[in-house]
Amino acid sequence: MTGPGEPSGQQDRGYYGAGWQQPAPSAPAPQGGYVPPLPPARGPRDRAEADPRRAFAPGASVANTTGALIAVVSIVVVEFVSGVFGLLGTSLVVHPFTTSGTGASLIGSFVSGVFASPFPFYAGTFLSLAFLTPIARRSPLPTVLLRAVLAGAAGTVALALVGVFTGLYAATRTGSGVRLVTDVLTGPLQNGVPFTLMLLGTATVAWLWTGRPRGGRRGASVVGRPGTVRPADAVPPATVQPPPQYQPQSHRPQAPQ
Repeated sequence: MTGPGEPSGQQDRGYYGAGWQQPAPSAPAPQGGYVPPLPPARGPRDRAEADPRRAFAPGASVANTTGALIAVVSIVVVEFVSGVFGLLGTSLVVHPFTTSGTGASLIGSFVSGVFASPFPFYAGTFLSLAFLTPIARRSPLPTVLLRAVLAGAAGTVALALVGVFTGLYAATRTGSGVRLVTDVLTGPLQNGVPFTLMLLGTATVAWLWTGRPRGGRRGASVVGRPGTVRPADAVPPATVQPPPQYQPQSHRPQAPQ
């Protein structure tokens, strides 16, 4: 309110001045009285995870790389453990450092069979799981298994591509194309099929370990365990409390003493 001596133009100094409690002036409504709703904003993450049931989901993220590492490293661990048992059993008959007819020792054959020879499969499978067919926690298990099969096929193709160079080198030295057929066709299939079957199991383990969405009260009490997803942060309570409402008290007349 203004005094009698103040000009009338100073009554409302805007919601940034003395009249800050007044609501902000609203924009004029369009003709017709209908305001069309704005479409929801969609970021790049929403577009990338729009359809978790697709076989191919190109993209790179920390979750995809973690799932690919778990799946591929699990295969390496299985091959290593089984190779160690075979090495211990064979070393009882043949000395580990004694060369055999192929010119390789028992230790050399173990390192080549576990790490060197299947390395193209490991690399191709990891790249496929990390960038093309990820083990996403939002995807259902059948989709994850399909992506694992596609990743195993990519690893088998990587073995065949490396076999082209090794087969050509051996064919040039021996003058026969038999090594080219074995390195390009039979060898990759012999190693790729069992590795792909193992990849189905390791991909399932990675899918469970990275965490799939779970609801209910029990999901909040098992945060941090394999197969769980951390729930969204709760909305913090309001820091500004509304002023208490005034309630008038009724005054009763006192009786005369």
